Amino acid sequence: MDVALDDDLPDRLSKRAEIAGFDSTEAYVNELLRTVLNELEEDREQNDVEDRLEDLGYL
Repeated sequence: MDVALDDDLPDRLSKRAEIAGFDSTEAYVNELLRTVLNELEEDREQNDVEDRLEDLGYL
């Protein structure tokens, strides 16, 4: 997959990857995206649980 990035992002990502100790910028970006997606999915699951509890009258 090819992704177009804003002009400033490659340098910023490369610097962050180096600081964080990643072997490559690609490895850093993969971990970054995985972390963000996991957080978004967890938030959605939490909202689904809260909605269900509300529907059942517990909240």
